[in-house]
Amino acid sequence: MGGADGSGVGASAAPYGQAVVYEEKLPRRWMIATAVVLAVWITYQASILLPEDSTVWFVMLGFSAILALVFNAVPISKRIYNRIHIRDGRLTVGRETIPVESLTVDSLREAREQPTDAEFIASLGSRSREELVELRRMSGVTRPPRIMGGGWSVPMGMDQIVVETAQGEPLLIATHHREALVDALVRARQT
Repeated sequence: MGGADGSGVGASAAPYGQAVVYEEKLPRRWMIATAVVLAVWITYQASILLPEDSTVWFVMLGFSAILALVFNAVPISKRIYNRIHIRDGRLTVGRETIPVESLTVDSLREAREQPTDAEFIASLGSRSREELVELRRMSGVTRPPRIMGGGWSVPMGMDQIVVETAQGEPLLIATHHREALVDALVRARQT
């Protein structure tokens, strides 16, 4: 899987979980594509408008900057809230850091077995109306997991895992590479 750096070499010499290094790279294609399209558009407009209509060109330049911000708001928020690192026995998601040893081993094993979002939606489609009513009632009783790193929900294009801390707090982690993240967490927890 792309996104994992390091293989835990030297685990015997390093303290608990220190040997595992993992960094999840976020996709950059969309940001590069929008920057190229807007740069080509601004260059084309400059060839038409400059030097006579420089005021209009500066207005278009400002408008393009606003468009770039609007088109890239989701990737920028993913960089702020959903960047994942495991280093020195610590899990960092966005601006939040916790020790890997605070995660329970059982919840990491369960994270491997959790269905992906697509599998979960497919299983909901095969349920009866009564089963869906019961699931809705049960979900209202249990406390939803807190999204680690912040944010309102899991961003589009990302998967999720739910783990639990030793204090019993469920944490939801949004990820692009689910299997690689769970493997790195298990290795860091067992080291």
